[in-house]
Amino acid sequence: MPGRPDLLDNLSDGTRHSDALAFLVDDIPARHPIAIATGYVNLGGLHHVATIVEPGRPTRVLLGAQPEAGLGAELPALSFEHQMAILRGERDLSRFPPSRAAERLQAVEHWLGRPEVEVRRYLRRFLHGKAYLFGDVQDPRAALVTSANLTGAGMIANLELGLVDYNVGPSRSALEWFERLWEDAAPFTDELRELLFPAVGLVDPETVYLRALLELYGDELGTAPPGEVPVRLASFQRDGYE
Repeated sequence: MPGRPDLLDNLSDGTRHSDALAFLVDDIPARHPIAIATGYVNLGGLHHVATIVEPGRPTRVLLGAQPEAGLGAELPALSFEHQMAILRGERDLSRFPPSRAAERLQAVEHWLGRPEVEVRRYLRRFLHGKAYLFGDVQDPRAALVTSANLTGAGMIANLELGLVDYNVGPSRSALEWFERLWEDAAPFTDELRELLFPAVGLVDPETVYLRALLELYGDELGTAPPGEVPVRLASFQRDGYE
């Protein structure tokens, strides 16, 4: 990154959230803690933080919770349990070593095991705000307030909009907002570790089979040129070929 990040949208190399966070972690001394609020999380987001945050820096992650469904409406996109189910799926397809994703899981496991890392889940209502805050209320350093969740797509690929503020007043206000939510949140570090790293016997046979297929043929997925098939195929045969 050519200089201190300000406006982030993931549209170019200089405006990606992943690069901005890495810059801020490197630029702001490790004695200043990090506080992260995010509605959703996945392995890509956790792995990014696990690899850029140096050991010893206090880090808190506040996760969103399932909202109350109004008038019987189903809100699967906002469901905390739904997001955790997706995370379990990523785990099951990543945990079999040696695999392309096993190193990511190992890095996240080691990071969550650090004594200075803490995860909580906000339960009172759905947490939709996303913020990546540096420092504390007494000594605020920077506040990245954004639409980007702590996910791989949120950090790199999605069209997001975030702004980094280095001024004391706004940064302190953002940290005070985080502290209020943090005090009302429930501990979730152990639950997240159990979610990511359960007993091997809990993995179903279908997941083992899919994991094996992914390892064997993952590089070939999506590469078949359906327009170059030398014979005429029925629709179900074309689906299989593709």
